[in-house]
Amino acid sequence: MKYLLLTLRHKWFVLLAGIKVGAPIWRLLIHDWTKLLPSELYQYQRQFFGDQGDPNGFAVAWLKHQNTHPHHWEYWIPRTGHNRCTRPVPDNEPLPMPDWAVREMLADWMGACRSYEGNWPMENDTWSWLDRNLEHVRLHPDTCVSLDALLTVYKLGAKGK
Repeated sequence: MKYLLLTLRHKWFVLLAGIKVGAPIWRLLIHDWTKLLPSELYQYQRQFFGDQGDPNGFAVAWLKHQNTHPHHWEYWIPRTGHNRCTRPVPDNEPLPMPDWAVREMLADWMGACRSYEGNWPMENDTWSWLDRNLEHVRLHPDTCVSLDALLTVYKLGAKGK
């Protein structure tokens, strides 16, 4: 039950952030809908508020979640070379994200910051999650340009990134 409430809180803050950054309302309404399914909800509940006795179960739930929701950057990284039929893209290299997905991703990050850390990004002149994680996020160069432009417009830029 605790994780369900946390998820609903997160969805609310993603909606507020998404409106600010211009993400499509429809995407904000269906944001993270699979977290409400038993296949994810149970594993997330155990991981964050339970005994964490099934790390493999959580890993499978997280993988399913990333593969279902295009606002996750991981969704845009092909795992095999099957895409070479239409155009050559090296294995495991990110594809460009559409603008709507970049905006939802940013709203997701902003909403997560507010939900889990208790403040909006840059509220205290810092965005600790982004500072800690941005170097590990793999994005296509075009997506980096889009994200950087949004971060600049909304004055959310990560210092030194």
